[in-house]
Amino acid sequence: MPSRFQQRRRARGWFLISAMLGLTILSLAALYLFREQHAKTQAALAQVQADTIGAIRTAAEILVFEHYADYQQGNGLTRGSVSLAWGHSPGQALRPTVAQLAQMNLGIDGISDVGSYKSLAQAGYDISIQRAPAGCELSSHGVDCSITGLVCTDRPVRDLNDRAEVDSFGIGKMLLRIGGNAGTSVLGGTGEIIGSGGGWSQPNPIAGAPAGIVCARFGYGVAEYWNFLRVRDTRDPQFMNDVTLRGALHVRSTAVQGATCTTPGMALWGQTEGKPVWLQCSNGLWQPGNGLAYAAEGDSCAEDADFGLTTGNVALVCSNGKWVSQAQIGLRSAAYYQHGATVPHPACRAGLSPSAVLAAVSASNIIGANNTGNNTGSFQANIDPAWRVTITGSDGAPAGNNAMALVLSYCNP
Repeated sequence: MPSRFQQRRRARGWFLISAMLGLTILSLAALYLFREQHAKTQAALAQVQADTIGAIRTAAEILVFEHYADYQQGNGLTRGSVSLAWGHSPGQALRPTVAQLAQMNLGIDGISDVGSYKSLAQAGYDISIQRAPAGCELSSHGVDCSITGLVCTDRPVRDLNDRAEVDSFGIGKMLLRIGGNAGTSVLGGTGEIIGSGGGWSQPNPIAGAPAGIVCARFGYGVAEYWNFLRVRDTRDPQFMNDVTLRGALHVRSTAVQGATCTTPGMALWGQTEGKPVWLQCSNGLWQPGNGLAYAAEGDSCAEDADFGLTTGNVALVCSNGKWVSQAQIGLRSAAYYQHGATVPHPACRAGLSPSAVLAAVSASNIIGANNTGNNTGSFQANIDPAWRVTITGSDGAPAGNNAMALVLSYCNP
């Protein structure tokens, strides 16, 4: 049986072991809390950095939206007191600086053009704007161009240690904070900027395409505009009600009258005989949207008495299966002629034929020496195929010069 001394000695040993174990546990707990607090601090700092990138992105996007036509056409631009010449060099329209955006009153007054998170405290920002797709600038006024851009850190996000490793923790926090428009260049990748979730990619604008670059993209093709009709959008919005435009409507698609179409009711500007006309898809063919047929004089037509127009707005009528102009058609003259006079033919256009009708006879003296052949007060008048007028009295004798015949001449189809 152990002596009392040995029991006390053994008790002191267990006490020391317990104390050491407790101190170890407390140390581990303190280390864990320290690391957790440090991670929270670093996460908060990364989010602050992400907010700065997001603010610069918003400013650059406002600039692009306000000057979209300038970017499409390749023009320099001015906002407020700041002018940007067209070009890709820093400080030009396609590479504006943070300082320039701030001077343009785009909502980032006082923002620093130097980063704040770890290695970014010695870095700045790169803003790049592009016209896409390649070659779109060759289109009229650059209308085929979509304008997109990136705001990127101009150096990788790295830890401040001897190895200067890419800080994946901080990058992850920034990507989450920025959202679907955030992207980064990854280790072992192709050097491209890869969007969150791999939903998009763009060339890395930083020299050498290093890993660890954080970017935020902007333009109409970004995440927040996916549910909206956008510039250069190819989707059919299928509006369910009337659409009112305050300005003019520019329809760029064209068709030719009589060509086949597939969407009933679709309307657009087209061509008839090389002239513009509003067309509508009806019965599988592009037809004039105003309900009139457009044709050239002399073209075939289906229904007599149908009306149409030339592209010069000359009225047409369908007659004997041909379109006939109504210009210079019908009555051309009305005049009085004496016995023996020849009525001149009216000048009729091609496709029209001249004709004449004797409408009435009158005389200043019905009976008497001045109207020989008329002892009854009546006349007989005629116009022969040679368009010569004859006026005779009741006894068949030619009438005198005071007897006149009213002749109407026409041009008819």
